[in-house]
Amino acid sequence: MSLANNSNKNRRSTGKVTLADVAKEVGVGTMTVSRALRTPKMVSENLRQKIHEAVQKLGYVPNSAARELASVSSRNIVIVTSSLVSVENNLILNSLQKELQPLDLQIIILVANKKGWLRELINNSPLAVILLNLQCPSTEAQWIRNSGLICLEIGSKQANPLGINVCVDSKSAVQKVISFLVAKGYRDIGLLCAQQEQAIFQQYLACWHSALHANHLNSHQILHCSEPVSFSAGAKLFNEAISTWGCIDAFVFLSDELACGALFEAQRQHIGIPYDVAIIGLGDLEISQTTYPALTTLNIPYAKLGETAGKKLAELLQTEKDPQTECIQLISTLRERESG
Repeated sequence: MSLANNSNKNRRSTGKVTLADVAKEVGVGTMTVSRALRTPKMVSENLRQKIHEAVQKLGYVPNSAARELASVSSRNIVIVTSSLVSVENNLILNSLQKELQPLDLQIIILVANKKGWLRELINNSPLAVILLNLQCPSTEAQWIRNSGLICLEIGSKQANPLGINVCVDSKSAVQKVISFLVAKGYRDIGLLCAQQEQAIFQQYLACWHSALHANHLNSHQILHCSEPVSFSAGAKLFNEAISTWGCIDAFVFLSDELACGALFEAQRQHIGIPYDVAIIGLGDLEISQTTYPALTTLNIPYAKLGETAGKKLAELLQTEKDPQTECIQLISTLRERESG
Protein backbone atom coordinates (compact mmCIF):
# COMPACT_ATOMS: atom_id res chain seq x y z
CA MET A 1 0.00 0.00 0.00
CA SER A 2 1.33 3.47 -0.85
CA LEU A 3 2.38 6.04 1.75
CA ALA A 4 -0.52 8.27 0.68
CA ASN A 5 -3.01 5.48 1.29
CA ASN A 6 -1.50 4.68 4.70
CA SER A 7 -1.67 8.30 5.83
CA ASN A 8 -5.23 8.51 4.57
CA LYS A 9 -6.18 5.44 6.59
CA ASN A 10 -4.58 6.91 9.72
CA ARG A 11 -6.45 10.17 9.27
CA ARG A 12 -9.75 8.30 9.12
CA SER A 13 -9.02 6.77 12.54
CA THR A 14 -7.23 9.67 14.32
CA GLY A 15 -8.82 12.76 12.76
CA LYS A 16 -8.89 14.89 9.65
CA VAL A 17 -5.96 16.74 8.14
CA THR A 18 -5.51 20.02 10.02
CA LEU A 19 -4.43 23.50 9.09
CA ALA A 20 -1.15 22.74 10.90
CA ASP A 21 -0.54 19.74 8.61
CA VAL A 22 -0.84 21.97 5.54
CA ALA A 23 1.39 24.63 7.11
CA LYS A 24 4.06 22.01 7.91
CA GLU A 25 3.90 20.66 4.33
CA VAL A 26 4.53 24.14 2.88
CA GLY A 27 6.93 25.30 5.62
CA VAL A 28 4.95 28.33 6.79
CA GLY A 29 2.81 29.27 9.79
CA THR A 30 -0.85 28.33 10.21
CA MET A 31 -1.89 31.99 9.99
CA THR A 32 -0.31 32.23 6.53
CA VAL A 33 -2.25 29.18 5.34
CA SER A 34 -5.45 30.54 6.87
CA ARG A 35 -4.89 33.90 5.17
CA ALA A 36 -4.24 32.22 1.81
CA LEU A 37 -7.53 30.32 2.05
CA ARG A 38 -9.66 33.18 3.37
CA THR A 39 -8.17 36.22 1.63
CA PRO A 40 -5.90 34.88 -1.14
CA LYS A 41 -5.09 38.37 -2.49
CA MET A 42 -3.07 39.03 0.69
CA VAL A 43 -0.64 36.21 -0.17
CA SER A 44 1.80 36.10 -3.08
CA GLU A 45 0.83 34.08 -6.13
CA ASN A 46 3.79 31.72 -5.71
CA LEU A 47 3.01 30.95 -2.05
CA ARG A 48 -0.71 30.72 -2.76
CA GLN A 49 0.00 28.07 -5.40
CA LYS A 50 2.21 26.06 -3.01
CA ILE A 51 -0.52 26.12 -0.36
CA HIS A 52 -3.16 25.10 -2.88
CA GLU A 53 -0.98 22.17 -4.01
CA ALA A 54 -0.50 21.07 -0.38
CA VAL A 55 -4.26 21.26 0.21
CA GLN A 56 -4.83 19.03 -2.82
CA LYS A 57 -2.05 16.61 -1.89
CA LEU A 58 -3.14 16.15 1.72
CA GLY A 59 -6.88 16.31 1.13
CA TYR A 60 -7.37 19.13 3.63
CA VAL A 61 -11.03 20.12 4.15
CA PRO A 62 -11.42 23.60 5.71
CA ASN A 63 -14.12 24.01 8.32
CA SER A 64 -16.52 26.65 7.03
CA ALA A 65 -17.90 27.54 10.47
CA ALA A 66 -14.59 27.77 12.35
CA ARG A 67 -11.69 26.59 10.26
CA GLU A 68 -9.26 26.14 13.14
CA LEU A 69 -11.72 24.53 15.60
CA ALA A 70 -12.01 20.78 15.07
CA SER A 71 -15.04 20.67 17.36
CA VAL A 72 -17.22 22.43 14.77
CA SER A 73 -18.22 20.33 11.79
CA SER A 74 -19.57 21.28 8.39
CA ARG A 75 -23.02 20.15 7.24
CA ASN A 76 -22.39 20.93 3.58
CA ILE A 77 -23.16 18.35 0.91
CA VAL A 78 -21.56 19.54 -2.33
CA ILE A 79 -22.99 18.27 -5.61
CA VAL A 80 -20.76 18.73 -8.66
CA THR A 81 -22.33 18.40 -12.11
CA SER A 82 -21.82 19.63 -15.66
CA SER A 83 -25.44 20.74 -16.17
CA LEU A 84 -28.33 22.15 -14.17
CA VAL A 85 -30.70 22.35 -17.13
CA SER A 86 -30.96 18.72 -18.21
CA VAL A 87 -34.23 16.98 -17.35
CA GLU A 88 -32.31 13.86 -16.39
CA ASN A 89 -30.17 15.63 -13.78
CA ASN A 90 -33.22 17.39 -12.35
CA LEU A 91 -35.02 14.06 -11.88
CA ILE A 92 -32.00 12.70 -9.99
CA LEU A 93 -31.62 15.87 -7.89
CA ASN A 94 -35.30 16.00 -6.90
CA SER A 95 -35.27 12.43 -5.61
CA LEU A 96 -31.91 12.93 -3.90
CA GLN A 97 -33.07 16.06 -2.09
CA LYS A 98 -36.29 14.36 -0.97
CA GLU A 99 -34.28 11.59 0.74
CA LEU A 100 -31.92 14.07 2.42
CA GLN A 101 -34.63 16.52 3.50
CA PRO A 102 -35.11 15.06 7.03
CA LEU A 103 -31.42 15.61 7.80
CA ASP A 104 -29.91 18.91 8.88
CA LEU A 105 -27.83 19.45 5.73
CA GLN A 106 -26.93 22.33 3.45
CA ILE A 107 -26.90 21.24 -0.21
CA ILE A 108 -24.56 23.22 -2.47
CA ILE A 109 -24.45 22.70 -6.23
CA LEU A 110 -21.32 23.49 -8.28
CA VAL A 111 -21.34 23.50 -12.07
CA ALA A 112 -18.00 22.08 -13.25
CA ASN A 113 -17.69 24.19 -16.39
CA LYS A 114 -14.28 25.62 -15.53
CA LYS A 115 -11.03 24.34 -14.06
CA GLY A 116 -11.37 26.18 -10.77
CA TRP A 117 -14.21 24.12 -9.34
CA LEU A 118 -11.94 22.10 -7.03
CA ARG A 119 -10.87 25.27 -5.18
CA GLU A 120 -14.53 26.20 -4.77
CA LEU A 121 -15.34 22.68 -3.56
CA ILE A 122 -12.59 22.84 -0.94
CA ASN A 123 -13.72 26.27 0.28
CA ASN A 124 -17.24 24.92 0.88
CA SER A 125 -15.85 22.47 3.46
CA PRO A 126 -17.95 19.49 2.35
CA LEU A 127 -19.16 16.75 4.64
CA ALA A 128 -19.69 14.67 1.50
CA VAL A 129 -19.18 15.09 -2.26
CA ILE A 130 -21.61 13.93 -4.95
CA LEU A 131 -20.51 13.77 -8.58
CA LEU A 132 -23.63 13.86 -10.77
CA ASN A 133 -23.17 12.55 -14.33
CA LEU A 134 -19.60 13.81 -14.19
CA GLN A 135 -16.31 12.10 -14.94
CA CYS A 136 -13.95 13.49 -12.30
CA PRO A 137 -10.53 14.71 -13.61
CA SER A 138 -7.44 13.12 -12.08
CA THR A 139 -6.36 16.06 -9.88
CA GLU A 140 -9.81 16.49 -8.37
CA ALA A 141 -10.19 12.73 -7.96
CA GLN A 142 -6.89 12.53 -6.06
CA TRP A 143 -7.99 15.25 -3.63
CA ILE A 144 -11.28 13.46 -2.97
CA ARG A 145 -9.42 10.19 -2.31
CA ASN A 146 -6.93 11.87 0.03
CA SER A 147 -9.61 13.81 1.90
CA GLY A 148 -11.33 10.69 3.24
CA LEU A 149 -14.70 12.31 2.50
CA ILE A 150 -17.81 10.34 1.64
CA CYS A 151 -18.11 10.43 -2.15
CA LEU A 152 -20.99 9.26 -4.33
CA GLU A 153 -20.85 9.09 -8.12
CA ILE A 154 -24.29 9.02 -9.74
CA GLY A 155 -24.79 8.15 -13.41
CA SER A 156 -22.71 5.81 -15.53
CA LYS A 157 -20.79 2.85 -14.17
CA GLN A 158 -17.22 3.82 -13.21
CA ALA A 159 -14.23 1.55 -13.82
CA ASN A 160 -12.45 2.92 -10.71
CA PRO A 161 -15.07 4.46 -8.41
CA LEU A 162 -14.00 7.08 -5.87
CA GLY A 163 -16.58 5.85 -3.38
CA ILE A 164 -20.18 4.71 -3.84
CA ASN A 165 -21.10 4.43 -7.52
CA VAL A 166 -24.89 4.47 -8.00
CA CYS A 167 -25.15 3.72 -11.67
CA VAL A 168 -26.54 2.24 -14.85
CA ASP A 169 -24.22 0.17 -17.03
CA SER A 170 -23.81 2.04 -20.36
CA LYS A 171 -22.61 -1.11 -22.14
CA SER A 172 -25.66 -3.11 -21.11
CA ALA A 173 -27.95 -0.21 -22.06
CA VAL A 174 -26.56 0.10 -25.59
CA GLN A 175 -26.57 -3.67 -26.10
CA LYS A 176 -30.27 -3.83 -25.23
CA VAL A 177 -31.11 -1.18 -27.84
CA ILE A 178 -29.02 -2.82 -30.57
CA SER A 179 -30.34 -6.31 -29.76
CA PHE A 180 -33.90 -4.97 -30.00
CA LEU A 181 -33.30 -3.32 -33.37
CA VAL A 182 -31.47 -6.33 -34.83
CA ALA A 183 -34.27 -8.66 -33.70
CA LYS A 184 -36.77 -6.38 -35.49
CA GLY A 185 -34.76 -6.68 -38.70
CA TYR A 186 -33.06 -3.27 -38.72
CA ARG A 187 -29.56 -3.31 -40.18
CA ASP A 188 -28.70 0.27 -41.18
CA ILE A 189 -28.61 2.13 -37.86
CA GLY A 190 -27.39 5.64 -36.99
CA LEU A 191 -26.48 7.25 -33.66
CA LEU A 192 -27.38 10.91 -33.01
CA CYS A 193 -26.35 12.97 -29.99
CA ALA A 194 -25.88 16.54 -28.76
CA GLN A 195 -23.81 18.28 -26.10
CA GLN A 196 -23.36 16.24 -22.92
CA GLU A 197 -20.65 15.24 -20.47
CA GLN A 198 -17.75 14.16 -22.71
CA ALA A 199 -16.61 11.18 -20.65
CA ILE A 200 -20.15 9.75 -20.49
CA PHE A 201 -20.59 10.26 -24.24
CA GLN A 202 -17.31 8.40 -24.81
CA GLN A 203 -18.63 5.46 -22.78
CA TYR A 204 -21.75 5.22 -24.92
CA LEU A 205 -19.70 5.60 -28.09
CA ALA A 206 -17.34 2.75 -27.18
CA CYS A 207 -20.31 0.52 -26.36
CA TRP A 208 -22.01 1.52 -29.62
CA HIS A 209 -19.04 0.42 -31.72
CA SER A 210 -18.60 -2.90 -29.91
CA ALA A 211 -22.33 -3.76 -30.02
CA LEU A 212 -22.63 -3.09 -33.75
CA HIS A 213 -19.38 -4.89 -34.57
CA ALA A 214 -20.64 -7.92 -32.68
CA ASN A 215 -23.61 -7.98 -35.06
CA HIS A 216 -21.42 -7.31 -38.15
CA LEU A 217 -23.04 -3.92 -38.73
CA ASN A 218 -21.63 -0.53 -39.72
CA SER A 219 -20.87 1.46 -36.56
CA HIS A 220 -19.65 4.69 -38.20
CA GLN A 221 -22.98 6.39 -38.90
CA ILE A 222 -22.76 8.89 -36.04
CA LEU A 223 -23.81 12.54 -35.93
CA HIS A 224 -22.99 14.86 -33.04
CA CYS A 225 -23.95 18.52 -32.66
CA SER A 226 -22.44 21.04 -30.22
CA GLU A 227 -25.85 22.41 -29.16
CA PRO A 228 -27.36 21.54 -25.78
CA VAL A 229 -29.95 18.76 -25.76
CA SER A 230 -33.33 20.13 -26.92
CA PHE A 231 -36.25 19.39 -29.24
CA SER A 232 -34.88 21.79 -31.86
CA ALA A 233 -31.46 20.09 -31.73
CA GLY A 234 -33.19 16.75 -32.31
CA ALA A 235 -35.04 18.14 -35.35
CA LYS A 236 -31.79 19.53 -36.81
CA LEU A 237 -29.96 16.24 -36.25
CA PHE A 238 -32.81 14.34 -37.91
CA ASN A 239 -32.70 16.55 -41.01
CA GLU A 240 -28.91 16.40 -41.23
CA ALA A 241 -28.93 12.62 -40.91
CA ILE A 242 -31.56 12.22 -43.64
CA SER A 243 -29.63 14.48 -46.03
CA THR A 244 -26.25 12.90 -45.17
CA TRP A 245 -27.10 9.21 -45.04
CA GLY A 246 -30.18 9.03 -47.26
CA CYS A 247 -31.95 5.70 -46.84
CA ILE A 248 -31.49 4.32 -43.32
CA ASP A 249 -33.45 1.88 -41.16
CA ALA A 250 -33.30 3.37 -37.67
CA PHE A 251 -32.04 6.34 -35.64
CA VAL A 252 -30.93 5.99 -32.02
CA PHE A 253 -30.84 9.26 -30.05
CA LEU A 254 -28.91 9.56 -26.77
CA SER A 255 -31.78 11.53 -25.27
CA ASP A 256 -35.59 11.37 -25.35
CA GLU A 257 -35.71 15.12 -25.94
CA LEU A 258 -33.65 14.75 -29.11
CA ALA A 259 -35.74 11.77 -30.25
CA CYS A 260 -39.01 13.62 -29.64
CA GLY A 261 -37.70 16.61 -31.60
CA ALA A 262 -37.00 14.21 -34.48
CA LEU A 263 -40.54 12.77 -34.21
CA PHE A 264 -42.06 16.27 -34.43
CA GLU A 265 -39.91 17.05 -37.48
CA ALA A 266 -40.78 13.74 -39.17
CA GLN A 267 -44.48 14.48 -38.66
CA ARG A 268 -44.02 17.96 -40.15
CA GLN A 269 -42.38 16.43 -43.23
CA HIS A 270 -44.96 13.59 -43.47
CA ILE A 271 -42.25 10.95 -42.94
CA GLY A 272 -43.82 7.74 -41.64
CA ILE A 273 -42.46 6.51 -38.30
CA PRO A 274 -41.54 3.63 -38.01
CA TYR A 275 -42.44 2.70 -41.63
CA ASP A 276 -39.88 4.94 -43.34
CA VAL A 277 -37.43 5.02 -40.42
CA ALA A 278 -37.56 3.92 -36.78
CA ILE A 279 -36.68 6.32 -33.95
CA ILE A 280 -35.40 5.15 -30.56
CA GLY A 281 -34.72 7.36 -27.52
CA LEU A 282 -32.82 7.04 -24.27
CA GLY A 283 -34.26 7.89 -20.87
CA ASP A 284 -37.99 7.08 -20.86
CA LEU A 285 -38.93 10.62 -19.88
CA GLU A 286 -42.63 11.45 -19.41
CA ILE A 287 -42.93 13.06 -22.85
CA SER A 288 -41.93 9.80 -24.56
CA GLN A 289 -45.37 8.35 -23.74
CA THR A 290 -47.35 11.34 -25.07
CA THR A 291 -45.78 11.82 -28.51
CA TYR A 292 -47.35 10.53 -31.70
CA PRO A 293 -46.30 7.91 -32.37
CA ALA A 294 -45.30 7.04 -28.79
CA LEU A 295 -41.53 6.80 -28.47
CA THR A 296 -39.72 3.50 -28.10
CA THR A 297 -37.01 4.22 -25.55
CA LEU A 298 -34.62 2.70 -23.06
CA ASN A 299 -35.73 3.39 -19.50
CA ILE A 300 -32.95 4.91 -17.39
CA PRO A 301 -34.30 5.05 -13.79
CA TYR A 302 -33.14 8.61 -13.05
CA ALA A 303 -35.46 9.18 -10.09
CA LYS A 304 -34.47 5.81 -8.62
CA LEU A 305 -30.78 6.69 -9.00
CA GLY A 306 -31.32 9.83 -6.91
CA GLU A 307 -33.44 8.00 -4.33
CA THR A 308 -30.91 5.18 -3.96
CA ALA A 309 -28.00 7.61 -3.62
CA GLY A 310 -29.89 9.71 -1.06
CA LYS A 311 -30.71 6.68 1.10
CA LYS A 312 -27.12 5.44 0.94
CA LEU A 313 -25.71 8.85 1.88
CA ALA A 314 -28.17 9.23 4.78
CA GLU A 315 -27.16 5.77 6.03
CA LEU A 316 -23.44 6.62 5.89
CA LEU A 317 -23.92 9.97 7.64
CA GLN A 318 -26.07 8.52 10.42
CA THR A 319 -23.91 5.46 11.13
CA GLU A 320 -20.62 7.38 10.72
CA LYS A 321 -19.01 4.31 9.16
CA ASP A 322 -15.90 4.70 7.03
CA PRO A 323 -17.19 4.56 3.43
CA GLN A 324 -15.97 1.75 1.21
CA THR A 325 -15.95 1.70 -2.58
CA GLU A 326 -19.15 0.05 -3.77
CA CYS A 327 -21.09 -0.26 -7.03
CA ILE A 328 -24.89 -0.12 -6.78
CA GLN A 329 -26.12 -0.90 -10.28
CA LEU A 330 -29.72 -0.31 -11.34
CA ILE A 331 -31.35 -2.05 -14.29
CA SER A 332 -32.32 -0.32 -17.53
CA THR A 333 -35.36 -1.65 -19.42
CA LEU A 334 -36.42 -1.20 -23.03
CA ARG A 335 -39.91 0.33 -23.45
CA GLU A 336 -41.23 -0.84 -26.81
CA ARG A 337 -43.83 1.57 -28.20
CA GLU A 338 -44.89 2.70 -31.67
CA SER A 339 -41.84 4.54 -33.01
CA GLY A 340 -39.67 1.44 -33.23
